[in-house]
Amino acid sequence: MNTPVKLVVDCKNTLGECCFLDPRDNALWWTDIDASRIWRLDANLQTRSFVLPGRAGFILPRRKEGFVIGFPDQLCLADGDLTCFTRLHDVEPDLPQTRINDACVDPFGGIVFGTFDETPEMDKRRPVGAVYRLGPDGGLTQLFGDVVITNGLAFSPDGTVMYFADTPVRTIRRFRIGPDFSEFDEIEPLAGSHDAPGMPDGGTVDADGNYWSARVWGGCVVRFSADGTPDTRIDLPTKGPTCVTFGGTDLTELYVTSLRRHHSEQELAAADHAGGLFSVRTDTPGIPQLLCAL
Repeated sequence: MNTPVKLVVDCKNTLGECCFLDPRDNALWWTDIDASRIWRLDANLQTRSFVLPGRAGFILPRRKEGFVIGFPDQLCLADGDLTCFTRLHDVEPDLPQTRINDACVDPFGGIVFGTFDETPEMDKRRPVGAVYRLGPDGGLTQLFGDVVITNGLAFSPDGTVMYFADTPVRTIRRFRIGPDFSEFDEIEPLAGSHDAPGMPDGGTVDADGNYWSARVWGGCVVRFSADGTPDTRIDLPTKGPTCVTFGGTDLTELYVTSLRRHHSEQELAAADHAGGLFSVRTDTPGIPQLLCAL
């Protein structure tokens, strides 16, 4: 795709992640995990950031005021100003090496999220994490385990397929789901380890059912058609894109967060906008952000 990529906010996030367009205020929200900070970009391109009491792997909107936030080892409800936090569940308290990472509101008003083995030595990270569902009734269930780094969670436009990527495994997996997760069965993967550069990080689905994957360390975003064909590649001025979402008035603007961690001084000097928020115009609109029923 030859459409130019724009630097929207030179926010220099250490680890930008989990971006979404909030239909309640038409603002773009995302988290800088390592900085314990949430960012907001309004429709007038004005930014505001919020300091949190801990690292947030994700932030997602509710049907009511406020948000659900995934801190390293617990789920919380937060008010609209991100000043008041109410604990919902502890998550993997017996695994100090894991933290909550990627998440997505599911088609039934719950939230699917997973964990991340953040052992500092990458070659020592093990599949000790899992993927969970926070139901609209507030109940917490584990969907599956044997996960190193949860990423790429998204749902098909008709709500019958869930996407998931364990980043170091490099495979984008698919699961067939029934109403309110009454059925949950893995089907053939969408893409494997050699289908695109880098590793799959955050992902989203457009209105035509294409899956867009941020390729961390690959310096690009790749679109996969529903049959798994990588048919579009958008190169970015950073090697570390982390998450994608659709925004703009017609949902045809693709926003991409990125990171600055694991860059050398020379790399940061050559790509000073690492950790920024980028956007690019697409030919297919996204799907409106769902709201959590909690």
